[in-house]
Formats: sequence, C-alpha cells, structure tokens
Amino acid sequence: MSNRQQKLPRRTVLILAFDGVQIIDIAGPAQVLSTANEEGADPPYEVRIVALQAGLIENASGFCILAGEIPKEGAVDTLVVPGGPGVHNLRENPLASIALNDLSQRAARVCSVCTGAFLLAEAGILDGRRAVTHWRSSERLAREFPNVTVDPEPIFLNDGPVWTTAGVTAGIDLMLSLVQQDHGAALSARVARRLVVYMRRAGGQKQYSEPLALQAASAAPFDVLSCRIAGDPCLPWTVEQMAQAAGQSPRTFHRRFEAATGLSPAKAVEKIRCDLARSLLHTTDLSLGQIAGRTGLGSESRLRRAMTRQFGVNPSEMRDRFA
Repeated sequence: MSNRQQKLPRRTVLILAFDGVQIIDIAGPAQVLSTANEEGADPPYEVRIVALQAGLIENASGFCILAGEIPKEGAVDTLVVPGGPGVHNLRENPLASIALNDLSQRAARVCSVCTGAFLLAEAGILDGRRAVTHWRSSERLAREFPNVTVDPEPIFLNDGPVWTTAGVTAGIDLMLSLVQQDHGAALSARVARRLVVYMRRAGGQKQYSEPLALQAASAAPFDVLSCRIAGDPCLPWTVEQMAQAAGQSPRTFHRRFEAATGLSPAKAVEKIRCDLARSLLHTTDLSLGQIAGRTGLGSESRLRRAMTRQFGVNPSEMRDRFA
C-alpha cells in the first residue's frame, strides 16, 4: 500500500448482524466493497460487521459469523441493515431502534437490504419516505407502517440519504450503484465483471423476470408452458399451439391465461423472447440479427421494437450498459 493510500481516510461501512440474518444480505454488499478495494477504490472502504452485542451470530443458514461492537461515536459513511428471518424478533428489542437511530444520525447513507426495511421502519427512519422491500413482504410493510410509502416493484430506490432494496441479490445491485456514485462508472464496471454480475441492473427495474412472474402467478400447466416457450422460442407459439400444450381449448386457454398472468398470450411470448434476447446481449457478441433469429423475434427491426416496448431502451443501448 502506498503512503498516499495510507493517509487517505477510509469510508467506514457498518453492516448490522443479528441472529437469523440472511447471510447473502451481508456477504453480497461486503464482497462488492472488498472487490472495489482490490480494484483501486480511493479512498478504500473499511467494512465492519457489528451487532448489538459483539460475539458469534448465528445466521439463517445455520453457521456463525463474528461481529464486533457498534461504535459509540464517530462518523459513518454507510450503514447497511440486512434482512432475514430474525428481523421480526429483533424488532421487539427496543435497543435495536435506539442503536439504529443513533447510527442513522451519524451516517451519510443508511441502507436496508430485503426485509431490513422493517428495522428501519420500526426505528422511524422510513417515516414519510418511499421504500421497497422483498416483494413477498411489501404488503406487510405497508400495512404495519402506514407512514411509509411502499413501492413493491423496484430493485432498489433512494429517498434522500436513505436507500432501500428488494430481496437477496438486490444488495449487490445497490452496492454497485454506490460504488459508481463514490468512484465512478469505470471502477463499478470492473467490480461487476469480477463478480460476474449484471453491470447496471437499474434500481427501477422490476424485482423478478417475466418468465418468473408468469410461473409465480399461474397454475402448473402455465409453469410448464412458460418453460417450453423459453426453451424453444423460435416456434410460432400461436394461441392454438399454446392451448394445445396446456391441454385446453383456445378460448378457455386465452381466458384462463390472461386471468392468471394479467397478460395476453401474445404479450407473454414477447416478454419471454425479450428476456432471452437481453441475456444474449449481455453474455455474447452475437449481432442483433443473430439474436433476433435465436429468440424467435425474427428480424433486427422487430427485436428493436419489442425490446423498446418491454424495457424502454433499444438493444444497442442495453448492450452498452453492460459494456
């Protein structure tokens, strides 16, 4: 380490640990910041895992991590509050809200990952703010904390100095965004490539892909159908073909499919094809014409129109985001 690096103030990042914490909510953000340091973050990040009581913390995966004491004074660059099954037990401990309020006053940024938003809300830190949490917990957060405006869709969002994220890997997306804010797009891109993740999954992007949404919302025949479409997108996939695959008449299929998914069969097919095209844009050097051919979109012009409808950006712009 150079003398200049030694003299630079570090960005102190505190990540709260507690029994029942989801380990990826800690490990994901910590790894992004550690990799940023390896890639030349200047000033570097100093990541500390802390808890209300220092010692071994058993996470939700069943093994223990060692946490230090929460510092009683001093400025904090970023406070990260993860989620996990243990969140709601911790909410019952008044010392948690006291500690979070104190830290939030000293932190330049306060972040929650997944259901960590409940801890911020319990402490009153989200009052009057917009927030997001894991989609499965959005209704509960809105119901229990009416002073918080809950948006169930984004991967992450910020309201002033407070950042909240959706579930699990969204903490990685948020940290990449903060690294970009702190050190620029080039370093953030290097970190993303090292970690083999989507370079700039925008905060406003939906929490789950269209094929997953289709599977989650529908009955078993539609689960199988969505997988078949994704596995062979170049078939025409007319309503008649889809109905036959689902074992229903075309009229019954169309009605039940739209009721279950909120999409017409044609729109669902386009969404699945566009999701596949997006993956190829990010992972291959195929031309737009080749991608259109492999995903059943047929032509470059049709690919552009479809992706602009689905994602609000054309294929070239989407590829540039990952470049």
